[in-house]
Amino acid sequence: TTLLAATALASTGALTALPHARWLAAAACLTIPCLIWRDSQVLFGLNLLWLGVLLATAAAGSQIRALDRIPISAMLRGAIGVLGAVIVGPLPVLAGDIRWSALPVAGRARRLAAVSVGLAAAAPVLVVFGGLLGSADPLFAKSMSRALSIDLWQEARHLGQVGMIAWVGIGILRSGFWLEGRGPTRVLVRPELPAAAVFTFVAAIGGLLAVFVGFQAGELFLSAQDFQTTMGMTISAYARNGFFELVWVATLSLPILHLADWCLSRRDSIAVGRFHRLTALVVVLLTLVLASAFYRMVLYGSLYGLTELRLYTIAFMLWLAGVFGWFGATVLRGRRSRFIPGTLAGAFAVLVTLNAVNPDALIARVNLNRDGARLDWRYLTALSADAVPTILAAADEVPPTERCTVLWSLHDRWGEGAQRRSSWNTSRRAAARSFEHAFAGTPTCAQPVPRR
Repeated sequence: TTLLAATALASTGALTALPHARWLAAAACLTIPCLIWRDSQVLFGLNLLWLGVLLATAAAGSQIRALDRIPISAMLRGAIGVLGAVIVGPLPVLAGDIRWSALPVAGRARRLAAVSVGLAAAAPVLVVFGGLLGSADPLFAKSMSRALSIDLWQEARHLGQVGMIAWVGIGILRSGFWLEGRGPTRVLVRPELPAAAVFTFVAAIGGLLAVFVGFQAGELFLSAQDFQTTMGMTISAYARNGFFELVWVATLSLPILHLADWCLSRRDSIAVGRFHRLTALVVVLLTLVLASAFYRMVLYGSLYGLTELRLYTIAFMLWLAGVFGWFGATVLRGRRSRFIPGTLAGAFAVLVTLNAVNPDALIARVNLNRDGARLDWRYLTALSADAVPTILAAADEVPPTERCTVLWSLHDRWGEGAQRRSSWNTSRRAAARSFEHAFAGTPTCAQPVPRR
């Protein structure tokens, strides 16, 4: 809605079109339909997060000369600006943007006062005549009673929701699309730390990572029995433990390296070159740490199946591996402003891929195709509507003692009429339609009664 409003206002000249706005609008137009395409709450949140990133880019539009060169400081300012604008909403517009003295309020105020007086005078007449006419026609009386029976609490909730949406929308429009009156952006002053200090800082991190990678390399050549004897745990427990810690190390190290590169003094070009070579080595070590985490996750998934957390974590690690490579190709070669565009492009590609592959259906398909493994039907039935057609297609594999319970568990959540119209999306519609013949192969299970 905010995007459509911004497009309409820009086309009429009420708002100044942002530089490169068509590319941001194209990315938003590809993302917005995904909000009603898939039912996964995690995917819905990722789509919303991406729209927030686009808004932050729009808010930083005055600081961006080209979309292939975006400073990190501009994105941070844009994100902070959008967050602040959402909080304050229309207050800056009412307090400073609108020139109240220039508005022709005198004539409108008089007309509004006259209309109010007329309504106040007509109110008692309408009440009396309405009562008399209602006594003369019971159908008219019933219709008027139904029309005037207002749930004040429900109406107050609706007004509150509309007001909140308007508050956020006005804030977003002002932060991301209202460029008039903005002053020049202050340039952040680089601290320019001595090369020795920054070099030592990064070398210490690299040394710790090198020791850890050495231990990991030795563990790869152990047999299952030697591994359990040496590590004191089974391979499955090893795959489960420490995984997220490795991902956190890899994730947090990248901004630290980026900050170190930004703080480094550029006066000695030889020292800068040595620092970049050291940082490249640290990036390689981080890639190996990420590979260890990826191996643990794949191993754990092969033993216990796929879940939402495991799938999205794998997708995140693949994106992070691409970010590591892009960091080396841009920041370590003196092209810092190109790092953010490539990172965002990679994130958008991963998001589009996730929407296309339908994560919950993929999770159900992978778990159903695991030969000899015991299926966790409780988890499968707890997935979103995206997985329902896939699960129903494999209903014959459900043990007969559990089949009726599984079918009814899914039907109660996603069957025809089980969801409110306000929560409609294409996946929920497809899930409801998939129940047409779902109970045909289970004659002992009570058939659902069609809802009218």
